[in-house]
Amino acid sequence: MTAAAGALATTAVLLPEALGLDRTAPWPIVTAFRRRLALGAVGAAAVAAARPGPWRGAGLGAGAVAAAALVVSTVRHRPHPGGTPVGEPVSVLGANVRIGRADPGALGALVRRERPDVVVLLEAGDRFRRSLTREIDDLGYRGWSCAPGRAEVEAAGAGDHACTSVLVAPGLGDVTVRAVTRDTASGWIELTGGALGDTRFLAVHPAVLLPSRTHEWRRELARLAGLVADDPRPTVVVGDLNSTLEHRALQPVLHHVRSASAEVGRAREGTWPGGKPRWLGVAIDHVLVSATVGVGSVEVLDVPGSDHRAVLARLRRPTGAGARRR
Repeated sequence: MTAAAGALATTAVLLPEALGLDRTAPWPIVTAFRRRLALGAVGAAAVAAARPGPWRGAGLGAGAVAAAALVVSTVRHRPHPGGTPVGEPVSVLGANVRIGRADPGALGALVRRERPDVVVLLEAGDRFRRSLTREIDDLGYRGWSCAPGRAEVEAAGAGDHACTSVLVAPGLGDVTVRAVTRDTASGWIELTGGALGDTRFLAVHPAVLLPSRTHEWRRELARLAGLVADDPRPTVVVGDLNSTLEHRALQPVLHHVRSASAEVGRAREGTWPGGKPRWLGVAIDHVLVSATVGVGSVEVLDVPGSDHRAVLARLRRPTGAGARRR
């Protein structure tokens, strides 16, 4: 009986999806820290199991569930086979700028040093985008911002709160930029055409994972899953997903795209909160790619003034007849 009680209590914390609890607060937040909690639970269970009496049974039950949770965590962070690093190179930098509070000078220096083809800015509207563009004016980047709930992408007029912005290097040529959602907490943007060829980029930012917004968070992740499932083109998703690879709500998205960070063994490197040791944080900022997009390298970079770290991915987009996803 004590073993069953220990197992049930540990399941509720470490494997809430097994009991259907992950659909409600606060369990999705707890899941983001599953591996660390599971490691702690294994240690506590070992101590309990070594004691005589009812603690032994509880420890054995809890230890078995904690071990299972570690297996689930490991499986969800494993690399998935995808495209080999061949084809045309394309790089992308994704950064949440904390409602425009990031240092545009520091971020501009990062863009100047790395020269990404696409820059995706979350919580950044027209105001921050213009500040950043002034720092790199000589590089020729063009930019757009999208306010939430609007059908069009605007070149001006959007504030920084809950907005998404993109910058495109001149080498990509005449890309097409459009808003892809009307019903999300922040505007999502799609880039296609020009030197991107058949490959499309999606700049996204699902709702923040707060107890009061858990339903909205799940709904927007489902919306993203639909976007990546419904289009056969090679796809790159960039953004603050407010989700780790642990979350079951993200798994329908990952049926169609894979984590670039996992591909190079960096899926656990914390991107939030910035300013804290990376091993203490969680990886909620992602670059996800479909099967035919190759991954060369991924870096997680500090952004002064932001509570997030940026993710820089150097990819290879497919060309020719094999470019379409199967």
